[in-house]
Amino acid sequence: MNDTLKASLKRLDRLVQIRQTYVSVAETAVKQAENELRRLEAAEREVAGHIRHTQEAIAYLDSATGHDVQSDETYLKSLETQRKQIQLSIEKANSNLEQRRQEWTEAMREEKIAAKLQERRLHQLERADEVAQQKAQDDAFIGRYVRTRLDK
Repeated sequence: MNDTLKASLKRLDRLVQIRQTYVSVAETAVKQAENELRRLEAAEREVAGHIRHTQEAIAYLDSATGHDVQSDETYLKSLETQRKQIQLSIEKANSNLEQRRQEWTEAMREEKIAAKLQERRLHQLERADEVAQQKAQDDAFIGRYVRTRLDK
């Protein structure tokens, strides 16, 4: 019985190690998704700043030709298009981040379950060892008792 418990404990130990690796990988994926989201948000802020700056430049032009205003408007449209694309990417990155967080949470939950099971098996093995040790002590005591009774 102890051999099966020891083998089971060894397998559980390996399972816990694997689950810990899954948690680490999932945590890394969350961090990468967070970094990607921050990068996209910074890009969106930068484009928004360019849009504001261009709008302000148009508003404060003293002498501008129709061509200048038209090229500035074209530039604004391209910035708006770029901004919309970045916003779509931000939505995708938010969705990806949420998915990565769920995977991380699930990996941590599974790792905790495996660790608890490992702990239970360890306690079960310790208890089996204690019982075996107590039985050996009882057998030794009974053997001495019987020998002393027989000697009398």
